[in-house]
Amino acid sequence: MQLIVDIGNTRIKSYVFQNDTVIESSSQPLATGASDIRQFLTNYKAINNIIVSDVNGSLTQKLEVLLSPFPLVYCSSNLNLPFTTLYTPKAQLGADRVALLAASCLAYPNTNRLLIDLGSCITYDVIDIMDVHQGGAISPGYAMRYKSMHTFTGKLPNLTLEYPKDTLGKSTSESMHRGVHQGIVNEIKGAIEESEKKYKDLTVILTGGDAERLPKPLKNSIFAHSNFIANGLNYILKLNTTL
Repeated sequence: MQLIVDIGNTRIKSYVFQNDTVIESSSQPLATGASDIRQFLTNYKAINNIIVSDVNGSLTQKLEVLLSPFPLVYCSSNLNLPFTTLYTPKAQLGADRVALLAASCLAYPNTNRLLIDLGSCITYDVIDIMDVHQGGAISPGYAMRYKSMHTFTGKLPNLTLEYPKDTLGKSTSESMHRGVHQGIVNEIKGAIEESEKKYKDLTVILTGGDAERLPKPLKNSIFAHSNFIANGLNYILKLNTTL
């Protein structure tokens, strides 16, 4: 039995796997997520391997104490992975992207893939039919775009996402909503079009908490299920331990 711990910038997601099946999961704010992990360890005595993906870093020491009795793998590009990467230096490839790439190898082998993860930032990664990660891009996510407009100007308000009703905003707030939402949609469409020019029969995989904000359907795209990255982490754990 395996425990998967995925620490993002705002939440901790935890999954208990029996072989390749999720039997229980949790998603909590950073401040309370460790309590669910503690409860899983109490409820599932058969947990014998744990992998942690941590893009935040603020809970590493606390988690190490909590998880110290168990064999522990930290997700990184230095592990045995189901893909190779052209990223240089390889160590700069974040744990979240490593997990997503591994998940794509498991779910969509033998295909060219564009992986788009919409979280605090939007990451783009291309992995080819030979499971070679070609590289990608990083851009601001929804919340970051709103926050930057408010922070770096004198008068623009601090907004949260609302879907624009019209193609042109009739007020400052409407214009900001239109700019953020349509800007991201157009950016993603552009990334898909550029990747399709180079990679034949491209599979586009959309994931992350903000993926649901995108219009459906989006050309040639697959909205990944909620356990997609967890499956990738479990796959990496299996490649680096004897379960």
